[in-house]
Amino acid sequence: MRRFPKSIAILILTAGAPMTVAAQTSSVSKAAGRYVAGAYQGITNSVIGGPYTTGTVNIQLAHPWIETPDGRTIYPYSTTLPVTIFNSSGSETVTPSAVSNCGSNSPAPCTITVTAANVHGQGDYVMSGTGGLYEAAFDANANGGGNVVVDPSSSATAANVTNARALYANVGIEDEKTAATGIASPSVLLTAIGTGTATASSTLYLLAAGAATNAFTNITATNVTFAAPRTGTLRNLQCTATAGGVNASSGGVTVRTAAVSSGTFSNTTITGTFGTATSTSDTTHTASVSLGQPIQIQVTSQASETLAGVVCTVQLN
Repeated sequence: MRRFPKSIAILILTAGAPMTVAAQTSSVSKAAGRYVAGAYQGITNSVIGGPYTTGTVNIQLAHPWIETPDGRTIYPYSTTLPVTIFNSSGSETVTPSAVSNCGSNSPAPCTITVTAANVHGQGDYVMSGTGGLYEAAFDANANGGGNVVVDPSSSATAANVTNARALYANVGIEDEKTAATGIASPSVLLTAIGTGTATASSTLYLLAAGAATNAFTNITATNVTFAAPRTGTLRNLQCTATAGGVNASSGGVTVRTAAVSSGTFSNTTITGTFGTATSTSDTTHTASVSLGQPIQIQVTSQASETLAGVVCTVQLN
């Protein structure tokens, strides 16, 4: 597919994008190993064909890729990344319900299916619907993971940040905007360990990294694995083991919390089961916690258990 020289692409972006966006975006998309959200928010792609009516429509784009200001190319269009479509009568932010021909080796044109409130057509253009945040997270994930910085030039909202933290297990989100934006603090990764082979036929409780002993033998039901360092949301449980369990029921993992006032633990919906595998995760469920609230990671074992060397992390947003 024909590619425009970078100088032309920058000219088109500056001419087509709102002046406030063009003036405020960062010019470096990756610095010191971190992806900068603001560098992705002002990148535009043209709508071709049409006119496209309101309702559910298939909108064709000029190309499936976007190029960052520092010359890096990504293919971000998917059903998880909202886009903003601009035209002379206004703009709207929509999330595609389907995409086609939007990969790196796909035939033209790239097509996104959206439910549009406005009529669109030739001359309209699309850009990030999240201040460049989701695109930066997509880019980080495609390159093996990393951290995304929500810099002051990004227009990402607090909701965008919360949702972005749930997109990819290997991508962290850092906030470098002022406190007045309402953006949450960076994610905190809580790590718990059980070393050695699990005690058989037991309900066990992992211990925090750095504890005096992390033996996979702790059966104290009142054990507090962590105290929440701030108010937030627990999500993205990820557990690994050096050896799988003895059967399909081995290694049932449950994240539990207790009220600060009572200290009585109860199960959250964040769970996983190792079985005979060496990993388990839950990237779907969440649980709210308050500053100082006790958190516990429970693991159940079977007779003649072989599960060993368990490490679990849970993310606090």
